[in-house]
Amino acid sequence: MKTTDPNSPPPKQTLYWQKALLWQSLGFLIIIVLTWSDALFDLAHAIFGREHQATDWNRTAIVTVVIVLLWIISAYKVYRVVSRLSYLESFLHVCAWCRKIEHEHSWMSLEEHFNRKTGRRASHGICPECSKKMLSEVEAEGKS
Repeated sequence: MKTTDPNSPPPKQTLYWQKALLWQSLGFLIIIVLTWSDALFDLAHAIFGREHQATDWNRTAIVTVVIVLLWIISAYKVYRVVSRLSYLESFLHVCAWCRKIEHEHSWMSLEEHFNRKTGRRASHGICPECSKKMLSEVEAEGKS
């Protein structure tokens, strides 16, 4: 059984927009099926014993068009939100204190992460900016 550190970030949700849209589409399809079932079988009369009413096919078609438009608009919104969440979850978590990287619920050094991902070992060097800064600091110390 895995125990999680209370100080660690929550696990990633791994949201996929296809899965979210599948469930949303299923819900809208159920609403459309119920709308047409009511028009065909007069469900209010069958379930609640309400007075039988003539079917207005134009009204049912307009209601269906409105439902489909709402479906399209909300599907687009869900796609945008879930895509954004997936994008944000793709970021690497870096410890602000020790600079370790969290990957698949374990924390490792940057070098170890590179080694696991690329199969190459990391080596250390100095970039041109840091080299200039270091040389100017050494020269300043030498003058004092």
